[in-house]
Amino acid sequence: MAHEQEINDYLNHHVPLFQAMRARLARCDAAGLSMTAPLAPNINDKGIAFGGSMAAIASLTGWALTRITLHEHGETAEIAITESSLKFLRPVRGEIVTDCARPEPELTARFIDRFRQRGKARWTVEVLIVADGEPAMTFSGQYGIFRQPL
Repeated sequence: MAHEQEINDYLNHHVPLFQAMRARLARCDAAGLSMTAPLAPNINDKGIAFGGSMAAIASLTGWALTRITLHEHGETAEIAITESSLKFLRPVRGEIVTDCARPEPELTARFIDRFRQRGKARWTVEVLIVADGEPAMTFSGQYGIFRQPL
């Protein structure tokens, strides 16, 4: 099953907000991944994308990258966001689109090795939302992973 379908099915089933936002993982490739959500269910009283929706989809984008990375390395783990920061730079007047580049291979290798050695690990994922070709929001999230209880 393609990563996109697996992630979309999982989030639609387990995260009601994802479904309410009508979000979806639109792209997953060697460069990174992207989620999208239409403006209509994510609009605020000013006619622009609601900041909470933008924060949520950015957070879920980082979660998806973490889950996919684990899967690609034959691992499963519980994933939790432990810290995040974001900056709103300009309004989004249309579809919300995230972009998340894959970390450098050396960082990914250290992340997976640490998990295999200790049963837990953390890494930071950067997500960007662009509007009209310019950065609209930056997000940095630290994700912790740990072995699933038996």
